[in-house]
Amino acid sequence: MDLSVVALFMLVLVSHGARLDDKCPVERCAKDGPAIRFPFRLKDKNELDHCSYPGFELSCTDRKQTLLQLPNFVKLYVDKIDYASQLIIARDPDECLPSQLRHFSLSGSPFESGYMELSNYSFFNCTSRKGDGYENWYLDCLSGPGYNIYAYTSDNSISYTDLTNCTKLYNLSSVPSETFEMKNTLHLNWSTPHSGLCEQQGKFCRRNSNATGQTECYDKPKSKKDIEKKIEAAVATVARRNANLPGRSLHPALEVISEAE
Repeated sequence: MDLSVVALFMLVLVSHGARLDDKCPVERCAKDGPAIRFPFRLKDKNELDHCSYPGFELSCTDRKQTLLQLPNFVKLYVDKIDYASQLIIARDPDECLPSQLRHFSLSGSPFESGYMELSNYSFFNCTSRKGDGYENWYLDCLSGPGYNIYAYTSDNSISYTDLTNCTKLYNLSSVPSETFEMKNTLHLNWSTPHSGLCEQQGKFCRRNSNATGQTECYDKPKSKKDIEKKIEAAVATVARRNANLPGRSLHPALEVISEAE
């Protein structure tokens, strides 16, 4: 059989096999947005069961922002997903994360705070703006003309605070301190499934269809560029072999590809 015909047949199998291996496609809301893959899935996307894990649902906004909805209708934009560390970096859509803290809860979600320090806070409304020494506790995104909102750690800073002309609003417990220290950044971890182990090995993870709740690692699907490189290498090899055989010319299909190069 003609070597060029054999090569073309093998190339078809290689490219077809690469597509078959890509059973869990990587999605994005925007080209520069975070990659969405196991354990996450995009809402309303028809994916195979083994390509995602319960509770890890994301959606895309009209502006192509990646959106995570937590219990109690708390919504966050996802800026980054570190799959190896099993970490999400998120923020409030209105750049005012403290505004959602009264409803913030991770109970019933697969996530936990990625920031080790949790504190109890007391919120106050003060009729006048306090001095520079209180700026760390001032919440400008919640404040406005005639009202100035401050949040003090109830176990420490409130003991040294002048609360003259201030009215207590409410208390919040077990709040990640980064909410105030970093203003609008929230780190969330997940411990189940253990998908990070696969990522650390340079592989992808998916649910094992033969075992409920179990996961398995698999090689990352070949990209279009990888397939093209293999095809180019195979074509070049066949071209050299045909060129060394007297009276033989390239298969027409290979000649077209070679000319395109």
